[in-house]
Amino acid sequence: MASKVVDNVMQALARAKRDLVKEAQKISDEIGKIDAFLMGRVRGARRRVTAATKGKTKGKRGGKRRISAAGRARIAAAQRRRWAKVRASKKGSKA
Repeated sequence: MASKVVDNVMQALARAKRDLVKEAQKISDEIGKIDAFLMGRVRGARRRVTAATKGKTKGKRGGKRRISAAGRARIAAAQRRRWAKVRASKKGSKA
């Protein structure tokens, strides 16, 4: 009688273990899917381009920032003025 009870308990524990292993595998699969999704988002996975998203960037500073020729010219002119000022102050201090 006691061994029959022990056998029943062991079978119940084996079934419970099998069910828990199945559940753990399902959870592990879901975690893998979530990780894959997050890694794709973090590494900048390509978005599907549609008519609605074409030409739009993500966030404030999405995409490569380019400066116009006029902007480059203004920066260059300002730098030339700064260097001219430095050279002028060196000439004035030598004399």
